[in-house]
Amino acid sequence: MPTKRAAHSGLNGPMVLLETMERRQCVYIEAQDVVSVRTDRNEVSEFWLRYGMLRTQALNTEESARLIERVAGEQ
Repeated sequence: MPTKRAAHSGLNGPMVLLETMERRQCVYIEAQDVVSVRTDRNEVSEFWLRYGMLRTQALNTEESARLIERVAGEQ
């Protein structure tokens, strides 16, 4: 994620998006000792949309590599 971006779709914490062999989608989330697996289609759809937003907001491969090299050089 670009460091200049003040807000993005992932600020609410980590999530793990899952899809079964039968193509059922679910999401695994945890925060402060609370673990939840969500399977409701509407709710899960919101997390998949959030993931799509994160992908559009994130740096591409080349930009990510440059950022990593710059930060590593500052150490």
